[in-house]
Amino acid sequence: MLSRKDQSKPGILLPEAWRTKIEDVLYKVYKEQCDGQGKAFQVHGLTYPDEFFLAVGLYNPDRLEEAPVSYIVSMDLDEKNNDPEKVLDTIIDSMGVFFDTYFADLEWNDYISVWTEATYKDISFHYIISRENVALTIQAEALLNQ
Repeated sequence: MLSRKDQSKPGILLPEAWRTKIEDVLYKVYKEQCDGQGKAFQVHGLTYPDEFFLAVGLYNPDRLEEAPVSYIVSMDLDEKNNDPEKVLDTIIDSMGVFFDTYFADLEWNDYISVWTEATYKDISFHYIISRENVALTIQAEALLNQ
């Protein structure tokens, strides 16, 4: 399941307009790097009653067998984190910090396969940096849940 927490119900997909807005912002900021490396961004998001989950994969659309670089974020939804726009803005900003670091170092290889807690702009969240193809994980879960 695409979640940091144990969830008893399936998540609600991030609205398509939000998903494409995030992809567009990332591509606009990192256009030179994406075009130079033949990469694109793919965003997936889910909300649960107590968690917001967002994954951004940097992948090669011409070579889908190539593992993407995925920045995956989970944030608790509680009385402190109850403003959806603030939550989303903070997560997008944290993605920018990650991708700035990633693109600045051609030899970058600092994957983190366990949930790691971080704080940005006084908001706490958890993240993983992996080679997981989140789109394939979503497809696999859909098949398993049929």
